[in-house]
Amino acid sequence: MGTLCVLDTEPHTLSDAQRGLLRDLAFWVQTELANDAELDHAAVIQSALRPHRHPTVAGYTIAGGVASRGRLAGDFYDLGLHHGVLRITLADAMGKGTGPALVAASVRASLRTAPERPIAEAIAEADRLLEEDLADTAMFVTAVHAELHPESGELQIIDAGHSLAFILRSDGSWDHLRSTSLPLGMGMGLEPPEVRQPRITRLEPGDALVCCSDGLLDVLDPDDPYGHVYRVLTTLGPDGAIREALRLADGDSATDDITVVVVRRDA
Repeated sequence: MGTLCVLDTEPHTLSDAQRGLLRDLAFWVQTELANDAELDHAAVIQSALRPHRHPTVAGYTIAGGVASRGRLAGDFYDLGLHHGVLRITLADAMGKGTGPALVAASVRASLRTAPERPIAEAIAEADRLLEEDLADTAMFVTAVHAELHPESGELQIIDAGHSLAFILRSDGSWDHLRSTSLPLGMGMGLEPPEVRQPRITRLEPGDALVCCSDGLLDVLDPDDPYGHVYRVLTTLGPDGAIREALRLADGDSATDDITVVVVRRDA
């Protein structure tokens, strides 16, 4: 229930056309308020789906965060511990707003299902569902899906068109875990279908896995992005680095959602 009040300096009657214009204006305001309330509700739900507690793994520091440029983000990350194995996911649906947020939620749900599945099977199923359900939308999702065995430090990782996963080694060098496959939802019609196999590497003591969405690139030092991340991580640690990334996300240079995950092997 609400009112729309129009004031004039002199009393007069309104013509039919003017009354119609006021009705249209009132309807427009009502629609905008309803849409605004729905977006607020969707943002609350999306926030509830984000990790609020990160898994605790002996010998590791695990941190992550999301900053949205709008009320809904097309990025997400997820962390899960199952039978002592850590699953790490970061994905970015193309575009901004409600559509990408819905797609990101469906990919998250698919990858969370049956956590005992090998990561290659999980990513293949998410890809299949995207292609079946969204074939007419030209929507795609870049994703990193990984599995870490804490005792050995073995890391199995599949990068579907994302190419923003790195390992900062204890000596300060960087390994760029480049993507070797298409984003999810882009393989429709390929013969034979693309089979994504995990890359296997290892986190040694002092190494850190860093995954981010492309929005982070907007706020890093353009002349030395690796050095920027190195300085922040070594000075502030994983949790402090996430806080710094989210602080930078509020700046004028940030134009996109920012999602970052850091997993450091401490011992």
